Amino acid sequence: MRPKRPLVSPEDQALFLEAIGGAVPLAGSERDRVPVPKVPATVRVVELPPAISLTVEGDGHRYAARAPGVSLAQVSQLRAGKIHAEQTLDLHGELVDKGLARLRTFLAEANRIGRRCVLVVHGKGTHSDHGAPLREAVLGELLGPLSGFVHALSTAAPSDGGEGATYVMLRGVK
Repeated sequence: MRPKRPLVSPEDQALFLEAIGGAVPLAGSERDRVPVPKVPATVRVVELPPAISLTVEGDGHRYAARAPGVSLAQVSQLRAGKIHAEQTLDLHGELVDKGLARLRTFLAEANRIGRRCVLVVHGKGTHSDHGAPLREAVLGELLGPLSGFVHALSTAAPSDGGEGATYVMLRGVK
């Protein structure tokens, strides 16, 4: 370990001491200590609508799902990217647990404010040693516990991320 170099050269230190040579500390040099208020941790509870059964089709890479009563024409429009995503959630690089928590909050908020279609970017998992864990987890949540938010979903069009993203049409505020 090499010795630490002083931050100030000896010449600069001498000049500084010469400049403040006649200075005396102010009386009552004790500083007032103001306690920093503790901010309580905010816990956000996301209420999930009841899960529903979705009809799923796909080959594992490209997929679509729809709630009862949703036409194939709507799913085709969604798959083609013809239904504009009003909001995007980018989960690239997130760990699965944190990504799913963000997804729950995002969908609940998007649904609450009346968004009709959103885009969830989860990545393809090409840089992961374990396949596409986030992509699979996001799809699992959308088809399972979060299915109550879903009107329809589909792999995104190539211009919006292709297999690395999912369009989600929301059921609307209930």
